[in-house]
Amino acid sequence: MNRYLPLRPTLLAAALAASLFGCATPYPAPPPAQDAWIARQAVLAQLTLWRAEGRIGVVTGQDGWHASFQWTQQGPGYRIDLSGPLGQGRVMVESDGSQMRIQAQDGRSWTAPDADELLEQALGVRLPVNGLRYWARGLPEPGSPPVVQTDASGRLTRLEQQGWIIEYPAYAPTSRLNLDLPERIVARRRDLSVKLVIEQWTL
Repeated sequence: MNRYLPLRPTLLAAALAASLFGCATPYPAPPPAQDAWIARQAVLAQLTLWRAEGRIGVVTGQDGWHASFQWTQQGPGYRIDLSGPLGQGRVMVESDGSQMRIQAQDGRSWTAPDADELLEQALGVRLPVNGLRYWARGLPEPGSPPVVQTDASGRLTRLEQQGWIIEYPAYAPTSRLNLDLPERIVARRRDLSVKLVIEQWTL
């Protein structure tokens, strides 16, 4: 009869060490999802000319409103056309990258350097326009440390930045660059919720 004798503790420790460290590399490669996220950020950062069309819903406390929107981005400048917010008809938001202007359908206009503050004066709600320029593409806004979660393809599924939690429930393919872009975005901060449904991307 063969008997199996237990390994001595020192031999067992040596065997474990050899199995654990014998094939280890000093700089293990990042997981595939992280590689995909790094590559995806580089491509998305190059999208500086684009247009997104769809619907926006804003809920703050017990109040809320819906509107159709068309967002045209040209480098640092942009133009956002809102149709129907708060019963105001059409509202146009425009910026050259340094100064922002809001034009209401009744002829009233407001000008200020801070987009978020100006929208609060005009519409009564502080929308994160500066952040949405990046979040709409599935990118964190530069200059503020983000917390990100991605899927296996490197697409953002959740982003925490500047007190906002932004979730990406759905993506849609685009006709250029073989790249999926966000189709639905939900951004929340305290009692404010902003939902975007993007029906068409033009790159």
